[in-house]
Amino acid sequence: MRLRTAALNITITMNTIMSTKEFRQENETGILRLMQAFDSLFPVGAFTMSNGMETYTQKGLVCSKDTLCEFLRSYLYTMRTCDLGFAAKAASGEDVRLLDEICTASKIPSELREGSRKLCIRFIKAQKEIGVCKRIQDYSELISDGICTGHYSVAAGLFIADSGADIKTGLQMFCYSQLSAMVNHAVKLVPLRQNDGQTALASVIEMIPDAISFALGISTDDLGISGTGFELRSMQHEKLYSRIYIS
Repeated sequence: MRLRTAALNITITMNTIMSTKEFRQENETGILRLMQAFDSLFPVGAFTMSNGMETYTQKGLVCSKDTLCEFLRSYLYTMRTCDLGFAAKAASGEDVRLLDEICTASKIPSELREGSRKLCIRFIKAQKEIGVCKRIQDYSELISDGICTGHYSVAAGLFIADSGADIKTGLQMFCYSQLSAMVNHAVKLVPLRQNDGQTALASVIEMIPDAISFALGISTDDLGISGTGFELRSMQHEKLYSRIYIS
């Protein structure tokens, strides 16, 4: 009897070890998939969209390292209930149709709304060619059927959920990629030194975990609460005399 019990305990222990090892391998692979998907060189066309940064620089509102730091803090604050919030809810399994509908309604500037749709379509297309992502495939079908508009933040959240990595880790990468893109735009437009841009980015990195916790904790009723200033600058971008970016 004791031998049987000991053998059973050994079997359970071995199965636990194997399961833990497989989980770690899956999680590590998922992290690498996230790194690829949210890399600045991933072919979604994000480099063509400044999301209003071009207006901020032309008006002199972002003109130095300090003003860029201030911009990033405000931008991250609004992301919690905007793109980061939508990604967090999509990754957590909320109704995709509802999220897509709220996201469409909340993106008032036409350039932001259309830009989000284009990024989504390109992101889905790239992921389809790379490999199977069930949630992305389902979202693609809803878009094709005209049920959903398609938004990048929602697609990103679905990809995070399918990656096998920890959701918070995925959201951290997504959030960082969005902030990093804004820094790159500002460095080119002002222009600023690369070190100034990285210093500004480093100043908000420590705020990302709290922003993610907030985004995961809010209800769908809170999604879409955005900053009026960001929306106005995005609307003004449509009428700029000269433009480098399409948003």
